Amino acid sequence: MQQSVNFSPAADFYDKTRGGEQRGRRIAPAIAERTDPGKLLLDAGMGTGVVALALKESGRSVVGIDLSHAMLTKAVARIGPAVANASLTQLPFGDVSFDQAYSVWVLHVVGDQRRGLAEVARVLRPGGRYVVVPGMILFDDQPVSRIMEEIQRRTSEADDRAERIVPIAEQVGLKAVEIGELEAAVHEHTPAQIADGLEQRMLFHLWAVDDAVFDEKVAPLVRELRALPEPDAPVVRRTRRQIVVFEKQG
Repeated sequence: MQQSVNFSPAADFYDKTRGGEQRGRRIAPAIAERTDPGKLLLDAGMGTGVVALALKESGRSVVGIDLSHAMLTKAVARIGPAVANASLTQLPFGDVSFDQAYSVWVLHVVGDQRRGLAEVARVLRPGGRYVVVPGMILFDDQPVSRIMEEIQRRTSEADDRAERIVPIAEQVGLKAVEIGELEAAVHEHTPAQIADGLEQRMLFHLWAVDDAVFDEKVAPLVRELRALPEPDAPVVRRTRRQIVVFEKQG
């Protein structure tokens, strides 16, 4: 079985390459709109705490867990000690402890998605909500984006898009009550910058790829990026993410 990805190796560069607190403030309103402002929120896979910080800034109460101690160190600096070093597949809470939870860019790095979803269902009270922003990206039709989509397809082991996780969630008592999309995020990088990042293994799903597999599956696409017209000219791209809301069945 695939192992859950521990993001400790990325702790020092994660925010810089994933949008940091600006990303948290962009995503948090979608979580807030779909949850009860008067009830405690569980951030199931909080990383460096950027979404939790934005929610706390809007008056919400949040506690969180993450597999990576190094990432949690960053989260504590943002939101204080309301965190626990734990896996989504083994939550350190009793049954029916929460009315609501959320995960942002998490389920695609969980080794056993069914067990992770079952753990969330276990700690939720009947009728409780679990809001998920999948990590898998929906790309636009830019040439750079098409190459990035192919890299994602070739190297990501777990797919957490709605069509994948909704049937699994239903097996553990979580019913999807909404499947939608967040507002597109805008990125501006040159093809050469993206190629450099790929060669430095900045994407999580390249960390465990050995050199032979990288040379076979990724390097040809890196060369395609560098061969695009004007590889040093910035390209504006728009990427989209789904949002899925589950409710625990009674």
